[in-house]
Amino acid sequence: MPTLNESQIEQILIGLLKSQGYEHFYGPDIAPYSSNPQRESFASVVFESHLKESLKRLNPDVPESVRHEAYQHIIKLESSDLMDNNEKFHNYLTDGINVEYFKDGNSKGINVRLLDLENISNNSFWVVNQFVIKESSTLGERGAEKRLDVVIFVNGLPLVVIELKSPIDEKATLEKAYTQIQNYKKAIPSIFYYNALCIISDGIDARVSSVSAPFSRFLP
Repeated sequence: MPTLNESQIEQILIGLLKSQGYEHFYGPDIAPYSSNPQRESFASVVFESHLKESLKRLNPDVPESVRHEAYQHIIKLESSDLMDNNEKFHNYLTDGINVEYFKDGNSKGINVRLLDLENISNNSFWVVNQFVIKESSTLGERGAEKRLDVVIFVNGLPLVVIELKSPIDEKATLEKAYTQIQNYKKAIPSIFYYNALCIISDGIDARVSSVSAPFSRFLP
């Protein structure tokens, strides 16, 4: 039986996603210090410029000022609670963001969408491996730094976190992958504000569920 380590499983997963049309980026190649930076800092979990471009592509008839306000709603989720922010963003993702727009003295609500559910190819799908996050420090304490195995971005938003373990390591179980997700939630909660799905796999079995689910609710 051929042996598979975690890195090889990661590359197999990336290959599968690329075959479905995903664009692949190796985390260090698009890091803030790189020649092709896609985010402003390691504390950022959203690809800011790409998100702005996506909002324009998805909402071409919406005034720039309205798109900018929608962008600010996405970037600056108000609560310090992970699940409050996650629920709020989920509503943005599914329903769009309603922005009040004033023109000629009149106010009207304009909906800014984050996804194109009718024309799937109008969205961008990126898979990024070895994605480093340095959480902002609080109360003088040093912020946490973590490196995620694989993150899937749709229109610049980190919607899926994937934690991988090696099937040849007896201690690297699906339960350990789940525990790692829970550790990330405590250390780098900001990426989970935008999370739609968490996936855990050991290269043989794979399970998926929501960010709030217990291990028993992670299903094949």
